[in-house]
Amino acid sequence: MRNLLTAYIYLLSTVLIAQDHAAEIPIPNPAQLAWQQAELGAVFHYDLHVFDGEKYQQNGNSGNRTNPVMDYQQFYPENLDTDQWIKAIKDAGFTFAILTATHETGFALYQSDVNPYCMKALKWKDGKGDIVRDFVNSCRKYGIKPGIYIGIRWNSFFGVYDFKVNGSGEFQKNRQAYYNQMAEGMVTELCTRYGELFEIWFDGGASHPDLGAPDVLPIVKKYQPNCLFYHNNQLAEARWGGSESGTVPYPCWATFPNPYSHSGDTQKDHLQLLKHGDPNGKYWMPAMSDAPLRGYNGRHEWFWEPGDEDHIFPLDHLMEMYRKSVGHNSTLIVGLTPDPRGLLPEPDVQRLKEWGQEIKKQFGNPVSEVSGTGKEIKLKLDKPTLINHIILQEDIARGERVREYIIESQVDGKWKEIGRGESIGHKRIQKIEPSTVSRLRLRITEAIAEPIIKDFSVYQGL
Repeated sequence: MRNLLTAYIYLLSTVLIAQDHAAEIPIPNPAQLAWQQAELGAVFHYDLHVFDGEKYQQNGNSGNRTNPVMDYQQFYPENLDTDQWIKAIKDAGFTFAILTATHETGFALYQSDVNPYCMKALKWKDGKGDIVRDFVNSCRKYGIKPGIYIGIRWNSFFGVYDFKVNGSGEFQKNRQAYYNQMAEGMVTELCTRYGELFEIWFDGGASHPDLGAPDVLPIVKKYQPNCLFYHNNQLAEARWGGSESGTVPYPCWATFPNPYSHSGDTQKDHLQLLKHGDPNGKYWMPAMSDAPLRGYNGRHEWFWEPGDEDHIFPLDHLMEMYRKSVGHNSTLIVGLTPDPRGLLPEPDVQRLKEWGQEIKKQFGNPVSEVSGTGKEIKLKLDKPTLINHIILQEDIARGERVREYIIESQVDGKWKEIGRGESIGHKRIQKIEPSTVSRLRLRITEAIAEPIIKDFSVYQGL
């Protein structure tokens, strides 16, 4: 009896220790969980300079951030059709969309009561247009989750650079106070007029009120408590993945050592953290991969420009982007560029449709799939089948628990390794050498708590 009691006490203590350890594992909040499960989204860039017929200057040239647009009445999209935009991404399998309500010019694509530099000032639609409203309505029509991109870091019209209003002395101080109040007012308008938003993205971040910048985090949390906040010096509920290639390197962990993604000891460490995350990080902060659709062959265009159709990414490149973003535990956001007519160009629409069809073709129907818990999960196929992709998913609502794994196939009664890895997270798409298999097993060789595998599936992807 004493031995039985001792064994019971030992078993109970082991369970309690495991539960305590599991309780320390970072987990996503509801907005982060929904954002990772969404996997694919679009960001639509639209602003005054789309209509000038000239090349958009960015990166090394900061002209768009410092030089006001001389004629804002050039904004005149005669055939504006946000339904066409959203239907195009629906056909591609995207699940959410973000619109640049304001960008570097400072011009607001809606009816603002606090910013006079907005659609009220246009001759287009007699000053009554509201593209944010049209966009959100189209998103809801097609079952796409709407988000808003807000630029307050730069504003060439009001003379704002890195949140600072140009000038000095009392003149600058008074104008800074006005600008901060206006920016906070715009955030309030966008958070209260258009229903529930999926994500709010501040262009280049939103800084910190202690540094003299507008105080936006309390506004977002008050009026949009269910949206993903990205980002400022106080909080980042997602992190930029370290490049605008639409990919992140492997492994890519959803956890991070601090709650604000853009801090690090050195630039090198900073970029590595953004790209890979930290498996021992205490904060849940999944990675975003982003790239413009027109980013091929030496171009990188977030805004429409004339004659750039040849720079739309080829389909095979987009599929590789998908594997190395969504398939590396990252959410992919693709930049799309409506033209001066107010339409997404037909070559872009067609490529998006082809991409969605190819994703479905390669990963829409698994040959076989299973789920389970523990350090060994077996998968049996109905018959020997040639496969070349394996998808693994953890139940990330319970955190990232797996640290190392091996995938094996059974050949002549013996197990042979065909793949291995580290991070799984929401989704790991693993390409393997084409193999004919009938039995597979996933062995978790290292984990910080009991592994919970939501999906272990195999595919005949190309």
